Amino acid sequence: MPDTRIERGTCRFVARRGEGGRPALTLQLFHGTVSILNHAALSFNLLSGLTLEQAQKLADALNENVLDASVAVSSEHPLFAGEFIPAFKFS
Repeated sequence: MPDTRIERGTCRFVARRGEGGRPALTLQLFHGTVSILNHAALSFNLLSGLTLEQAQKLADALNENVLDASVAVSSEHPLFAGEFIPAFKFS
């Protein structure tokens, strides 16, 4: 059975205008705690019928209810190299 590498980090959601003027949510991670995502951006394109104000309300609701983001990578994935040393650990 492959090992699984899990990284967690605190985050927040930000509403913005995406491509074509559609509203989008972007996940921002704090302090580089999820090292596998240090050079990645995670965005969610929303339905074009939503306004930017509605997207902001959605981002606010997520920020109030989401504790952290987590990424799990199987040891069979090429990004899983060598021994895992957690960048962020919960006790």
